[in-house]
Amino acid sequence: MLLCSFLAGAKAPDTAGQLRDLVDSYADRRGFNGTVLVAREGKVLLLVAHGKANAEWSVPNRTDGRYRIGSLTKPLVATLTLQLVQQGTLRLDGTLGDYLPDLYADTPAASVTVAQLLSHTSGLADLPARYTDDWWQTAARRHYAPMDFAREWIPPTLREAPGQQFRYNNNGFFLLGLLIETVTGQSLAHNLQARIFAPAGMTSSGLLSDDTVLAQLAQGYARTPAGQWAHPQWIDPSVSYAAAGIYTTAEDLYRFDQALYGSSLLHDDTRAMMLEVRAAGYGFGWNVETWFLADGSTLPVASHTGSVPGYQSYYLRSEPHRDSVIILDNLWQGALVAAMGKDLMEVLNGKPMQRAQRSLDDLLTPIAYGQGVDAMVRTFAGLGERGSEYDQSERAFNTLGYRFLRAGNREAAVRVLEWGAAAYPASANAHDSLGEAYRASGRLADARQSYQTALRLDPTSRSASEALAALQADLPPR
Repeated sequence: MLLCSFLAGAKAPDTAGQLRDLVDSYADRRGFNGTVLVAREGKVLLLVAHGKANAEWSVPNRTDGRYRIGSLTKPLVATLTLQLVQQGTLRLDGTLGDYLPDLYADTPAASVTVAQLLSHTSGLADLPARYTDDWWQTAARRHYAPMDFAREWIPPTLREAPGQQFRYNNNGFFLLGLLIETVTGQSLAHNLQARIFAPAGMTSSGLLSDDTVLAQLAQGYARTPAGQWAHPQWIDPSVSYAAAGIYTTAEDLYRFDQALYGSSLLHDDTRAMMLEVRAAGYGFGWNVETWFLADGSTLPVASHTGSVPGYQSYYLRSEPHRDSVIILDNLWQGALVAAMGKDLMEVLNGKPMQRAQRSLDDLLTPIAYGQGVDAMVRTFAGLGERGSEYDQSERAFNTLGYRFLRAGNREAAVRVLEWGAAAYPASANAHDSLGEAYRASGRLADARQSYQTALRLDPTSRSASEALAALQADLPPR
């Protein structure tokens, strides 16, 4: 572990200590592998690195290490886009037909505006959401010029009318990169460097290309279904581009965060417009929320997560006290960084620190694959008093159960989701999830009973009612 902390104000030593203990617990109990920065009022309270930058050579992560940040690229591209709007180079009501006529003139997509691209309300079709889809195993491994990618994979057809529905959309941000290149006559990489990185003092950031050799870039890793470290699937960086292509450091992201308060990137009114909710809690390139704290007060929080095979990230900022939480991770672990980021921001704002609980996934998955499901069941039953150390929330059971289900281990999925339904008998979702596992395992009568329980608990459950209707043709009369 590498650690650097800077104390600010009378209460800072205690707060910094709690933050450090919390991050340490995530590293010790949940396997966090990456770098964290937490700051308030322009002072860094905690900067710490855990785990390995390169597992093969046992090279530790460093506080100045570079990471790919996936969709955390979007707030930076949104800031760049709004700079150009601020300068009059782009218009929020400008359309794909206006800026990319060779691709979209006289098509259904021609009326999509810059504002709709920024707010995920364009109606455009997107790439497959799951990296397990064949597209990510084939087409995503090719190198594309941005215009060629758009021509081949961002069709001019629409799923719904522009502006009607929020639908998270990587293709929309890819097109913002192409618009930026078109109106400036310079590459997206050049624009990011000249308009974002240089003004903010971000000296270790850039747009990844497939021929880039980067000093201090942490190697990305994933986990196998059995919990072993592995190299992630390869995706050509040209596919990520303006949607997910930036690499950076925790300190550089913090420089970006601080630059947003001045005039070097955006005017105050433009920043306020960027952070105004447009649809489904999303502004222009940011999730925008109001958190309710334990003391009854509220906290405005703007944030974004990022995920690309091998890397995950989470960046949260709150303006009243200039709070910043930045997490960069080079071990793909599901929702870990999201839980960690929320905990850190809440502790920074007065919540008593509670160390992270251990993961049932980390404990049980290697046993299920190495020793079998019966051994997994015995291990869980034998936890006894140690069980309180583990996260046994409804979400934890549900997440682990579906992980087994997606991996084809239906027996393990059923056992885990049975535990979840037993622990949370009043949860319609727990019974609905168990019904899905029973159905996938061919236990149709049990599936029907679980779905009926879910529907009794929540008569509005669409998934339970649709599943019951589909089961009717498969079940013999009782």
